[in-house]
Formats: sequence, C-alpha cells, structure tokens
Amino acid sequence: MSKTLKPQPASVLVARPFERTGLPIDSSEVATNIRSQNRDEKKAWSKAVNAAATQGDEVPEPCCKTLHISLCFDGTNNHEPSDSIADPICTSNVARLYHASLEKTEKGFFRYYSPGVGTVFEEIKEYLPSQAGLIGARGGEDRINWGLTRLIAALKETLKEAGQEPLSLSQTQALVEAMGTNWVASVLSGGLLENGTRKRKAAIQPYEDELTSLLEQRSSAGEKPEILALRLYVYGFSRGAAQARAFANWLMELTRRQNGEASEYRFAGLPISIEFLGLFDTVAAVGLADSAPFAAGHMDWASGTMRLPDESQVQACMPTGLPEDCHFLKRCVHLVSAHEQRASFPLDSIRRREKTADGKSDETKASAYRKDSWEYVYPGMHSDVGGGYPPGDQGKARGGQGELLSQIPLHHMYRSAFAAGAPLQVPESVLSDSQKGEPWRVMEPRTEVAFSISEVLVTRFNAWQKQAKARPLEDVIKREQALITAWRIDRYAGGIDTQGFYSHVKNQDMSDEQQDALKRLHAHKLAENAAAAQGKEAPVLSTGKQRQREADLELVGGSEAYARINTNKAFEPALDDRQLRRAAAEFKRDYERSWGVDEDTFSIGGIVDMLLGGTVYLINEEDEAQEYAELYLNGSDRHRELFVTRGVIANGQQALVELFDEQVHDSRAWFTNSSLFGEREPFTDYFRYRLVHFDNESNKSLSVLATAGRVVGVGIALASVGLSIKKRNPRYLLGLFLPSLATPVLTGRPGLPAFPQISAFDPLTGIALPMMQGMEAVRAFTQKPGDVVAMLNAMPLPVPLTDQTATTPELQAVFKAAETAKAVKAANDSGDMSGLLGQAMDMVDTGAPKPALQSPGWLDQAKGMAKDLTG
Repeated sequence: MSKTLKPQPASVLVARPFERTGLPIDSSEVATNIRSQNRDEKKAWSKAVNAAATQGDEVPEPCCKTLHISLCFDGTNNHEPSDSIADPICTSNVARLYHASLEKTEKGFFRYYSPGVGTVFEEIKEYLPSQAGLIGARGGEDRINWGLTRLIAALKETLKEAGQEPLSLSQTQALVEAMGTNWVASVLSGGLLENGTRKRKAAIQPYEDELTSLLEQRSSAGEKPEILALRLYVYGFSRGAAQARAFANWLMELTRRQNGEASEYRFAGLPISIEFLGLFDTVAAVGLADSAPFAAGHMDWASGTMRLPDESQVQACMPTGLPEDCHFLKRCVHLVSAHEQRASFPLDSIRRREKTADGKSDETKASAYRKDSWEYVYPGMHSDVGGGYPPGDQGKARGGQGELLSQIPLHHMYRSAFAAGAPLQVPESVLSDSQKGEPWRVMEPRTEVAFSISEVLVTRFNAWQKQAKARPLEDVIKREQALITAWRIDRYAGGIDTQGFYSHVKNQDMSDEQQDALKRLHAHKLAENAAAAQGKEAPVLSTGKQRQREADLELVGGSEAYARINTNKAFEPALDDRQLRRAAAEFKRDYERSWGVDEDTFSIGGIVDMLLGGTVYLINEEDEAQEYAELYLNGSDRHRELFVTRGVIANGQQALVELFDEQVHDSRAWFTNSSLFGEREPFTDYFRYRLVHFDNESNKSLSVLATAGRVVGVGIALASVGLSIKKRNPRYLLGLFLPSLATPVLTGRPGLPAFPQISAFDPLTGIALPMMQGMEAVRAFTQKPGDVVAMLNAMPLPVPLTDQTATTPELQAVFKAAETAKAVKAANDSGDMSGLLGQAMDMVDTGAPKPALQSPGWLDQAKGMAKDLTG
C-alpha cells in the first residue's frame, strides 16, 4: 500500500541580484507611480462623466481626492528622532522609508512613525526608556492601537475647514488607553474580562460616527473636495513588523462590512485598503528572563494575528463607486534574514496553509504564500536586513552608510512599494519639467544620503546571491547557516586576533569606569527630564553626589558629552571588542568540542513571568544534538569550498568571504555579551538553526510550557512561575546522529530519561507547586505547536491563588509571600512584577464571591462576570 505523499512547502525567493538602484531612474517610472496614486480620482471622474452623459447634464469640474497614509512601525530599540541625529546616523530601514514617504496633507498625503518598543513614545504615555519593552515587548499593543488612531487624525486634519479640530495629543493618549487591554486581567482571565476587539470598537466608534455623519452631509450638499477613499502603506521591522501584521488584522476586523456573502471594508463610510505591507524580518517573540533556557513564542497580542488576511474568503463586493474595495490587503513583501541565530528572535514567516471551512489547517494543501505576497531571503543578521547598525559597528561597513548591508534590502523595499503606488519621494534628477511643479515630491538631501550604496557592497552581495538557492525557507536557513559556520571556522576558530574587522575594534571598548560614569549620568538626565515634564525643579544632589557628578562629567568629556546622552533609549556602552572576542572563544570551544566531562543529564531552570502573556516552548534535546551535527559537518564541507587552508581564501570566493568579513555583523555576540541585558541565552550556541514559525506550524519540534497566563500542568495561577527541567545533555546525544563527533567519554551512558522531567516552584519561596497528572500528551513535542496552544486555550483556567484556594500549608506560605511582595512594591515601588499578583486578584475578585477549588469554580464565575460586563 503506497503512502500518501505530503505536499512540499513552497520555496522562498532568493533576493534578486542588485543590478540597479531601487530608486526611480527616469520620469516615466515617476509618472507610473503618480498614476497609481490618482487611480481613484480617475475612476470617480470617469463615473461622473458617464453619469452626466446619460442624464444630459454638463460635466462637472473634477474635485476629489483619496487620502494616502504611510504608517511606519519601527523595531525594538529603534528610535528615529534620536537615531537620525546620532553621529553616525543609525536609523533603521523603516525610519528611512518614513523619511522618504510623502507628507503633503493638503494634497492628501500623510505619514506617521511609531518608535520601537523599549524607547520613548510620548503619544502612548511612554516617557522613559523601558527594559520591559526591550525584553518583553511591552507597549506593542499600544503602538498598534496608536496606528488605528492615525485614521482619525488624518480625516480630522483633512476636514478642518469643515469645523474639525485636529486630534490632540491628549485625545490620542485617551484613545490608546481606552483601547488597551489590562494585561494583568487579560492574562489571568485568558481574555474573558478584557476583549480587545470590543474595546477598540467602543473607543473608535464615537469618532467614526461623527466623521461618517460629516462626510455624508458634505456629500449631500455637494461640498468639495469629495473624499473618495483611504489607502494605506504600512512598514514594519522586527517586533514592529509583528505590530504591522497585527495592525492589518485588527483594522480588517474593525472595518469589514458584510451583507450575506458580499463584503467590503470601510472606515467612516469610506473604502479602505492596505495597498502595500512591507516587512523586515518579523519577530513577535514573548520576552523571557535573561537566562531562561526556553524558546520564545508569540507575545499575547501577536497570538493569532501573524497570519496575513485571507482574501480568498471574500466572495463578492457590495455595490460601490470604486472597484476593488472588497480587497483589503493588496500586496505584501517580507524580507528575512538568512543568518540570524538568536533563540530570542524566532522568525514569523508569511508562509501558511490554506484553511478548511471549520478554520483548521488544510493538511492536503502545501504550506504556501498568499496571493500577491512574496518572501525573500537576504544575507546577514536581523539588523543587516532591517537596518539600525551604524557604520563601523563591530568593525563592519567602515566606509560609511553606503557599505551597510541593510542598504540593499532598503532599496528592494522602496522599489516594491514604489511599484505598488506608495507615495515616496524621488531624486530631483529624474523628474520631468512638469513633475517639478510638485517640488514636495523631491527627496530631501539627508534622505538621499541615507539611500547611498557603494559598488564594493554590490559586488560582494552579488557574490552571495550567485551561490544562494531557492528552496523552502527552513532548507535555505540550513544551507545558509552552514555557510556562515564555514566562515566562522576560519575567522573565529582560526583566531580572531588576525582579522581585519576585529583590529578596528580591538582595545576600543569603554572602560568600566567610563561605563559606570555614563550609567549614573544617564540616570541623572532621566530624572531631570522627568522633573521637567512634571513642571518641577531638577533633582537637588547631595554634596557627595554632586562631587561624583562632576568627576563623571570630567571622565566622559564634560557638558558636551552630557548633552549627547540619549535618554530616549536605555544606556548601552560600546563593547565591540569584548563581544567579538568572547563570541570567537565560544565558537572555537564548541567547534573543537572542548567541553570537558559533563553530566549526562542536567537541570535547567528559569522564571516565566506570566503577566507578560505569550507562549513559551521547550526544544527537543535530540533536535539540538542533530542541529550541532548537521552544522558541524555541512559547515566543514562549506569551509573547504571557501578556504584552501587557514586564512587562505579559495579562488573565486574572495568577494563572498569579504561580505562576511566587512558587512555581516554578529548579533549573537552583542546579545549574549551586552551590558544592557547581562548574560543572555547561555543555553544556546552558534550550532543551532533559527526557530521559524509558519502560522501554527514550526520548523522545530516544540513542547508548549506556558501560554495565555498558565504553565502547562500547574493548577494554580501565579504572577510568575519557576520551572526546573531535567533533560538529557545534547552533547551526549551526538552519537545518535554522528558517532565520529561524540567524545568517547560522553557516549554509551545508560539510564537517560526519555522525556524532560518538569517541576514547578514559586520563585519567592522556592516551594514546589502542585502539578497536574496526565499532561504528557499535551507536552508532547510537535511541529504544530499552534494546535496545542489552541487546545490549551480551550481548557479551564487554573484557579488564582487566594486565601481560600491556598488549601495546604505550602500554598499558604506562597500566598503570604505574594502578599508581602505586593506590600513591598507599594511601599518602595521596587518594580517587582510578582507584586502585581495581589492587585490582579483584587481586581478579578471584585463584585463576585471569592473563588473556590470546588464547582462552580473560578472559570464559571469569570464567565458570569464577563457576561455581566458585556450585557
């Protein structure tokens, strides 16, 4: 009996050879772009002419316009206002596209920018840089909701002559706050008490109703110009790309109008669509503790929102004056990194399976790409694709902006968006005489410089492109990460001290004394800014602290250096030497297998902060061993292709090797040795493939540890849960895949557990928490973790820990510790998130009997409360 062949996934596209600039090269390309922007006006005018001819009326003068809105969501720790004035500038590609986007409100062109999570963003009341934003992506939901408010802002600005006041800062902040879900209540109630869809609609509806009424009145009165439609162009990088994808889904949900099988999308009565969605290396990862040995899943707001809208579900359009209104997302381009390996930065591909009528993945269909959506692989790390590195960082791109590897994906995205009609500035040299009548289309000089690109970069990139192969994304990643392993075998294991790029950063690190001084000055400047924002005097320093401040200023360069301190971001010193040196040593140790004698099993642990929400996974140790073996073997094979012997590049490979020498950064070297985060990812290494999510599937077998405010198998809800996991050491499993790689002393050890042994404890007391039995099937490793998450979300919630549910002496001790932590936080605002538990419980319990372990149970009570709240 023959087996049914599993359909093979679609191949990702390899980045095209760079043969010409992504900017327009003549006026005809500009004319095509302008025609795309004017198509609604042309259709409306054609309709008016036909109507006039039919009725024998005089043809009216054309007076109408579409609003074009460019919306930019930047990546983690990217902050355009400060990055663009840094020396040298270090703006991301999203910020550069924002600079290139047209802004001419009287002509209907708007542009808006959201700084990355972890940075200051006054419009959502984030006045200080946030460690929780950097690590846990806190603030992501507010940034998405802020994006929704931009529709109101653009319409109110357009209708100001009709009596509309601009959307003020305070109104924006109030709207974002009204739309936001209370993250404590949402996590601990599984979303029962906090419905984001309902809150967004309730907050926006009054504004939308007012704008709808005004637009209808203007139309009835024949007032001009007539507003035809809203056309959006959305860009995002990293967690900003995840925000852009969530924004697309939330906006579709908010604007869909359905009548039987007919659908369309309208806001304030106007047709609305996303004409272009441009994404750089989407990361939607939950934040974990610095040393947590787990794999990151989706943030709470990213769960279920990373799949691009399913246009195939649209059956027909409602009658409308403008064709195509029922198509919400017209085009999407996603550019992804081939060489990123950090465990905390899993990629969310746009590839997915079609869904069946009941909403499940259709296993009979191949995992593929949505119509008019494209995914391309680019060389380098996360920020080599999305931008943000300054020239000279880690000794790379020392020739200036034009040598940054991220310039090539920047040009690709500009060209794709421009071809889709995106309103983008253009070089003055390509404009015709008539086009020069709109000088606001001319690219500003600083923006043109930010799009510069060098010939040497093009040569090296094209060398990489020539060797790359189009295959399914997971296979391309395997092949490309073998390539960078080959480069590291020579440049890292072979000795980093002799490498040119390293020589430019060697002994250039900031001293410990300088770091400490700048940390204190950064904190003082933040305090000054906070006082000024509240209209208060600057903090008064004691005599001792004033002397310390003066000594710090002298050490770092005086008042000019103090003025340059960027308080829009967390302080991060330059430590390129330390980072690269330690990275090379780590790679050399693992490549040469200089591990010593380890235990055949080991226990790992970490704290899962349940109040951050999101999903946390465990990776199978057998897969870890197999990945090491594959990268070791394939990397060694590729090394023999690149190098004749140590340090001697093979004939014809010079440009390819130089790309890695001079352009490709090492994101893991920074991440694992950064003073900003402390030690990160100590349980991973350079011999791991990047984790990739494909909607509800994954390229790795994963076991779900925690999701939606619960730890699998723990029957009590706590603000944070410690996990202790006893698992097999992957180094002992190398012999399963490649006997020649296994160190003899590490082989043949009997008695290894077949599955990780998991126990949970309270981080405050260390007391073991009760574990539910029979959860093995739920914890089984699978490449369809999304299905397991959906199943867990449908299960009853664990009961919150209260004085009534703490039914044992051990749980009583845990409860008292949590109450104490809450009191301590209230007393000194320590920032310990565990202290929020008591507040969360008080809020959840308000107006209802205290929960008990017996029926009706907390879940039933929560459902009743939710019903009361929603009517």
